[in-house]
Amino acid sequence: MEDNRMNELEQYRKEIDEIDQELTRLFELRLNTVLKVGRYKKQRNLPVLDASREQAVIEKNISRLTDKTFEPQVTKLFQSMMDITKETQTALLKSEP
Repeated sequence: MEDNRMNELEQYRKEIDEIDQELTRLFELRLNTVLKVGRYKKQRNLPVLDASREQAVIEKNISRLTDKTFEPQVTKLFQSMMDITKETQTALLKSEP
């Protein structure tokens, strides 16, 4: 019985690992696009922060949820990603002439 539960747990962990692999791939794509946005903003002297855009991104992704009970987690996820985005863009602005 214990062996079956461990197999089940291992299967769940394997699923999470596969999802994490895809998330990493997608996040890398997102960061590469963020760098393009950062360069665009730098060339046009635009600020890194666009609070209305951030709120729109969060709201758009919350609306995509099938299970709305995950709204706080999705909000936190996108806030964290956008914090990383701003850090990445700010570093770019400082490092490139």
